[in-house]
Amino acid sequence: MPPMPPMRALALAALLLPLPVVAPSLVAQAPERVSKSVAAGAPADAAGTLDAVVAAERAYAADAAARGMREASLAAFADDGVVFRDRVALAKPWWAATPPSPEAYRWAPATGAVAASGDLAYTSGPFLYSATPQDPAAPGHFASVWTRQGTGPWKVLVDVGVMGGTADLAAPFVPRALGAGGVGARGAASSAAVAEGQRAMLIVADRGLAAAVRADGPGKALAGVAADDVRALWPGGAVLGKAAVDSTLTARAAGASYDFQTAEARVSRAGDLGVTWGSYQARPGADGAGAAARGHYLRVWAREGFGWRLLLDALSPAGM
Repeated sequence: MPPMPPMRALALAALLLPLPVVAPSLVAQAPERVSKSVAAGAPADAAGTLDAVVAAERAYAADAAARGMREASLAAFADDGVVFRDRVALAKPWWAATPPSPEAYRWAPATGAVAASGDLAYTSGPFLYSATPQDPAAPGHFASVWTRQGTGPWKVLVDVGVMGGTADLAAPFVPRALGAGGVGARGAASSAAVAEGQRAMLIVADRGLAAAVRADGPGKALAGVAADDVRALWPGGAVLGKAAVDSTLTARAAGASYDFQTAEARVSRAGDLGVTWGSYQARPGADGAGAAARGHYLRVWAREGFGWRLLLDALSPAGM
C-alpha cells in the first residue's frame, strides 16, 4: 500500500542484443545503476499461493489501522525492501527514522498474481487516505510487490500509491492468472543461469519501453507492450485497460517528454513474473506544453511466449 499521499513494442531483434554485465549495487545508494539480483525460488506449499499473498496484504492493512503506518511497515517490509521518496531508500531504515503520524490509511487488494515458484507476487487496489482519522478521506490506488525467501513469510519488496480516482474497498478480489511463458513449473525452480537470462531480457524490455516513450509518448508506448488488462497508476488516478492507457496517458502527458532510467529488475525463479523500477523525469515539450516533474516508477511484467508483457505501470512523483 502507498506509504505517503500527497512505449512502442520491442522488435524481436532488440531482445537478442547482448546485455552488458552490470555489477551488483545497492539501489538505495545508486538508483541509476542496475543491480544484479534474481528473486530466490521456493518450493510449492500453501504459503506460496496467491491466497497467502492476499492474506499478507490484508494483515498489513489491519496492522496499520491498529498501530499506524510506521510500525506496520517496519513489520511488513523485507530487509531489502525499498520506498520511493526523493531517492530510492531502504524501507526499514526510512520508516525507523520517521516519527509516528496521525495519518490514516485504509486499503484492500483488488487484483494480483503470484509466480509459479511462489517467491514473487504483486497486489493492487484502492486506498483511502486522511490526514487524521477524523478528517475526510481522499481516494487513490496502490501497488505492492511481495517477495518470499525459501519457506518464509511474504514481505513487501516495494510499493507505491497515487492519489485520485475513486476507491471501493469492498470490491471483490479478482486474481490475475499468469500464462505458461515461464521457464519452470510450480515447485520446480529454474537454474540461476536461466533465471538470470530472463532477467536480462526484462531489462532490455524495460529499456526498450523507455526508448519507445521518448519516441512516441507514454500512452502509445505503454499500450504497445501492455497486456489487455494493464493497470496504470499515474497522478490523477488509476487507468485500467490498454485502450484507456493509450488515450488517457497521452492526455495526461499533455505534450511533455518522459525519460525513464532502469535501476532494478527482479524475476521469479519460475521466470513468469518480473518487476522493474527506476527514476523518471518529465520535461515540457518544445512548444512549452506539459509540466516538468521527476520521481520514480514501478512496473510489473508477465512472461508471455517469448516476451514480457506489462501488467502494471505506476509513477511516484518526488515529494509526494
